[in-house]
Amino acid sequence: MRTSYFRRIAALTAVLAVTVTAGMGTLALAETNGKQFSVIEAASSENSLSIPEIAEKCRTSVVAIETETKVVYNDYDSNYYNPFGMFGYGYGYGNGSRRGTQREYTQTGAGSGIVLSEDGYILTNNHVISGADKITIYVSDQDGEETTYEATLVGTSESSDVAVLKIDATGLNAATFGDSDQLQVGELAVAIGNPMGKVHGSVTAGIISATEQELTIDDVTISAIQTDAAINPGNSGGALFDSFGNVIGLVYAKSSSVSIEGIGYAIPVNAIKELVAQMINDPDSVEAQTKGSQIMLGITIQDVTEEMSKQYSMPVGVYVREVSEMSAAERAGLQKGDIIVEFAGKTVENADDLNAIKAEQTSGDTVSIKIDRNGKEMTLDIVIPQPTEVDTVSN
Repeated sequence: MRTSYFRRIAALTAVLAVTVTAGMGTLALAETNGKQFSVIEAASSENSLSIPEIAEKCRTSVVAIETETKVVYNDYDSNYYNPFGMFGYGYGYGNGSRRGTQREYTQTGAGSGIVLSEDGYILTNNHVISGADKITIYVSDQDGEETTYEATLVGTSESSDVAVLKIDATGLNAATFGDSDQLQVGELAVAIGNPMGKVHGSVTAGIISATEQELTIDDVTISAIQTDAAINPGNSGGALFDSFGNVIGLVYAKSSSVSIEGIGYAIPVNAIKELVAQMINDPDSVEAQTKGSQIMLGITIQDVTEEMSKQYSMPVGVYVREVSEMSAAERAGLQKGDIIVEFAGKTVENADDLNAIKAEQTSGDTVSIKIDRNGKEMTLDIVIPQPTEVDTVSN
């Protein structure tokens, strides 16, 4: 265990949104009005806190998040149950009545967030809010009473899996932040969040198992803090605290490929503090960092995994959630609910495959897209558009 020492508090912030999927279009951007946001530097020279003391100090600094996303899909047969609400941390509903019927339902999701400032800036994961049409924040006070707010998006980065939200609130209990570079294996770790979207302010405790664990989830690679504190879907975006009650990690949840217990991950705060600060104070610099030349088809997609394929009699590939107006995809005839199984003559099993094949194409070329639509295989032709200065979220 470390001896007592002064803890630096990382300057944290939040930014004008530079990366938003098509489904996020209904969210208004928060007004920063040129405000320079920072977390006041503080020191932690007191003795270590007990777990109940950490819970008492920190529970109101962590919020619960719920999201709503409208999804349009195509039925495949009379027994088809739409599975796309089961992706990520969402819980979907809606049954198809007959083969080939286009349906719409609301996919709900759950996550957590960390209070950055008393006036309502909230830190969370990008994957918690990505694509959402509505974001609701639940803030608890010391007596356990909750107040509900609708959030606006301030900034987000898919490559770092962080996002900053803003709610119209004052007097919140802002979290204090520690120095994640000083962590040692074996010291106390306390996670607070909203597991399964049902237990707001849930507290679990364990130890730091590793400090630089390389982890890749959904094409995002981080050098993560590993802990055996219980972490479940819905904890994402919450806080991992040290023994002084300082945030040292943004909870990233456990990899869906990990079936064993006792392995959870958090993004070290030192790895994201500058980005988060720029999101609020200097959005232009963030935009320059996150943009690059990419070929944009104009679609938002999700993977159809082997497991989903077997359970719902659907082909493995990528499911088209949104098609942008006037895009190359729309001109080619792609529709919401299509599943792309082949692109330019190559098999597509997931989003990584599609992006890799897409990057090999030349602007102006016409290539084929093989899709499954309502259980029937079709081939469309798409003209590869010019590379565009785009954010890192779109496809």
